[in-house]
Amino acid sequence: MAKMTDQQKRARLREILADRNGAIAPGITDALFARLVQDCGYAAAHLSGNAIHKNFCLPDRNLLTITQIAQRVGQISEATDIPLIVDGGTICLETAALARTVKSYERAGAAAIRFEDSLVNEYGAPAEDLAIAPLPTVVDRIKAAADTRTDSSLVLIARCDSCPTESLDQVMERLAEYADAGADAIGVQLTDPDDFRHIGAKAPAPLVSLWPKAQMSAIEFFRLGFCIALIPSSVPLAAIGAAREMLLELKRSGTDHEYFSRQKTFAGMAAWYKKVGSSPKQN
Repeated sequence: MAKMTDQQKRARLREILADRNGAIAPGITDALFARLVQDCGYAAAHLSGNAIHKNFCLPDRNLLTITQIAQRVGQISEATDIPLIVDGGTICLETAALARTVKSYERAGAAAIRFEDSLVNEYGAPAEDLAIAPLPTVVDRIKAAADTRTDSSLVLIARCDSCPTESLDQVMERLAEYADAGADAIGVQLTDPDDFRHIGAKAPAPLVSLWPKAQMSAIEFFRLGFCIALIPSSVPLAAIGAAREMLLELKRSGTDHEYFSRQKTFAGMAAWYKKVGSSPKQN
């Protein structure tokens, strides 16, 4: 089977955004986990800012360079045939820096770039510490990002983080302006299920947002009108938890045999791991 081109991946993502059934995009940190997500049958993956910063053992404060992230985007894109949604961080960059971000991630193979309207904030920061950019500034930056892309099928996602400091009506106004400015999809940071229902019923563009998994299932989330559910850290957390258990048992007992013998799917995963990266057989 021929490998999908970047343009085909972007077209596929646009199909997902138009599908009312919705899709989960697991958060990944590298090519290996991206391939696992693909081979488990997911339609898209998400390179979140939080997850990739943790992968470098750094706090999520926009400490990685565009080059570092673009290199990771390229590795993931080369290894997979599903669309990759890339966290672009704050959109309130200098125009030249924003242009370089869009060009670098597009060239590396991103299917979508997701920007936010908050300034430099750590993930999960208290509401009182939020700093949201003025609406006209964000609109100008979205227009600049849209003008910068060389492939019009590259999806731009604009996330609004202002809910803790602004009313839902103000959030809706921002989302409408972001869509009008050229955002192909939009997202929100919310905590109240009723707010999700309100936004989902009136969204001016396809919704791509963090899934509030403690409050509802993904199916319920999609029924509210959301198209893609992002889960930034579940995959690396699961991997770290399993690896830690094995390492502690190995340290204690001097063998990892018992640990792996308890894993019901170990034989299948060992075969998958061995096959990853192998060249296809030539006829």
